[in-house]
Amino acid sequence: MPLSDIEIAKDTLIELLFKMGFAAEVFERRQENQTILNIKTADAQLLIGKQGANLEALQYITYLLLKRKGLEALPFALDVDDYKEKREIYIKEIARKAAHQARASGRSVGLPPMSGYERKIVHNYLSLFSDLISESTGEGPSRRVIIKNSKLSKSEDPFEFIENS
Repeated sequence: MPLSDIEIAKDTLIELLFKMGFAAEVFERRQENQTILNIKTADAQLLIGKQGANLEALQYITYLLLKRKGLEALPFALDVDDYKEKREIYIKEIARKAAHQARASGRSVGLPPMSGYERKIVHNYLSLFSDLISESTGEGPSRRVIIKNSKLSKSEDPFEFIENS
């Protein structure tokens, strides 16, 4: 019986991790319109890296390997010990606090620099609030989200960076 695309992806990822020296298991779960391949390993921090940098690189390498096998259209994402899921909850909590600050102060609130993936989480979350708008500003690794009260005009809205922790 031929393997499904997901099984081929899991096998490819396990083989890659083995060649990298990691003992791991890979489990799948569906989320929205994609499959999440969740890696369970004792070396989770090494695979995740600083702010998920190693995980992003591992996902890209996996994508390239699957592309060679003709599976470039397979919608998947990698996660390690549910890191992305936990990080998403944390990012939404930062956005919620910043939204509260923007409402209470009437001023713009800047979030710390984030990856494109994390900024997208913030924008999607803040789209639920009709009285707030969000925009990304900055370049490269300094790119961040600014949260503004939608009722303020640009001339009366001085930007204030507030570190959320």
